[in-house]
Amino acid sequence: MNNKIFFCINLLVVLFLYSCKKEPLEPKRALKTEESNNSIENGEQIEKILTAFYTSYLEQFSNQNLKESEKKLDSIKVKYCTKSLLDGISNEFENNELDYDPFIKAQDASSDMIETLTVNKIAGSENKFHVQYLDKYSGHKTDILVTVVDENGSFKISSLK
Repeated sequence: MNNKIFFCINLLVVLFLYSCKKEPLEPKRALKTEESNNSIENGEQIEKILTAFYTSYLEQFSNQNLKESEKKLDSIKVKYCTKSLLDGISNEFENNELDYDPFIKAQDASSDMIETLTVNKIAGSENKFHVQYLDKYSGHKTDILVTVVDENGSFKISSLK
C-alpha cells in the first residue's frame, strides 16, 4: 500500500511539474518571423508610398503652370507629410533660412528626375529611407534621408536630411 501511495504522489508531482513547463521555443520563433515579415512588408509599403510621393511631387514641381502646381504640391505635401514637418519648413522659408525645396534639395526640377528615382530602406532602421535621383543635366546625384512615422494608421514623412 505504501508503494501505491508513493507511486501516486510521484506521478502527481511529475504531472504538476510537467504542466508548469514553459512554452516551447517554436511559437516564439514563429512570432519573431511574423514580426520580421511585418517589418519587411511595412518597409516595402513605405518604399511604394515614398516612390508615389516623389513621383507626383516631381511631376508637379516641374509643371510650368505655377498656380496649378502650387495647389497640387500643397495637397501632395499634406497627404504625405506630418504637420510638424510642414510647419518647420514653412518657418524656415519665412525666416529666410531656406532657399531651396527641401524635399528634392533643389530650386527646380524636371520630370526626367523621376526616371532615376530610387527609394530604399536603410538597413537596421525601421523608419529611415534613402531617396536618390540623378539630375541628367548637371550629372549631380541627390541623396535625401527620409524618416517616416505611422500617424493615425498611415505612414507620413516626418523629417528630411
